[in-house]
Amino acid sequence: MTPWLTLEQALGAPGLRVAPVRAGLPSPWSEFVRACFHVKRIPYSLVDARDADRSLTSVMKLTGQASLPVVLWNDERPRSNWLEQLVLAERIGRQPYLLPDNPFERAKVVGLIAELCAEAAFGWHRRVMMIVRLLTEPAFDERERSIGQYLSKKYRHDTDSIEASTKRCEEVICTFADLRTAGHEYLLGPNLTALDLAWAVFAALIQPLPEDLCPMKPMWRDLYTWTPSATPRDRLEALLSLRDRIYRDWLPLPVEVG
Repeated sequence: MTPWLTLEQALGAPGLRVAPVRAGLPSPWSEFVRACFHVKRIPYSLVDARDADRSLTSVMKLTGQASLPVVLWNDERPRSNWLEQLVLAERIGRQPYLLPDNPFERAKVVGLIAELCAEAAFGWHRRVMMIVRLLTEPAFDERERSIGQYLSKKYRHDTDSIEASTKRCEEVICTFADLRTAGHEYLLGPNLTALDLAWAVFAALIQPLPEDLCPMKPMWRDLYTWTPSATPRDRLEALLSLRDRIYRDWLPLPVEVG
């Protein structure tokens, strides 16, 4: 396995460097950017961006925010937003192109990815649902509740309700299930797009890949697992089958969770 760079080393290195979440679990945002670079065959170095005390103080100073992943390309400014990272991958990599040339079709791909990746979208609200479980379920101990308290403070959990978060997640999954019923090979047609990669990695927040393909601590596997009630089971299975095929055909397995 290639050694991970420190953030200090990464800042002085050329080429592409990716600082993903490194916590023994498949963070969908980190997996998405890595998937984009992998599919386009763009080599990159991995960066452990946390400070010696495991904080993200240096990342905050560098990017103005304290979340991962962060992407560095040569001496350009750091990129900490999923859309900027996707656009960078499209600019520096060759085929397959992950964004359509047609402006309307490109906007459709980006808009639907935002329903998974953006603030107050599917990933955000699934995290709210996990935080509520960590803070309220007696099966979790003091250490696990402290994780919930940290996440709640960092992501302003007090502004979201479990009912609203669950409703939003149900709506997003229904939308993606509708796309799948069109009968295309991929979500929006015959060709792979960034939307398919985003769906593949965010589907872990419904049903993670099996343990042999994606090792996870039992606590996180339990928290990640959720069954939408508004989407018929056969349509949900079709979405998960697409996820499995995208991993099998396009992405490295087993998933390296760091």
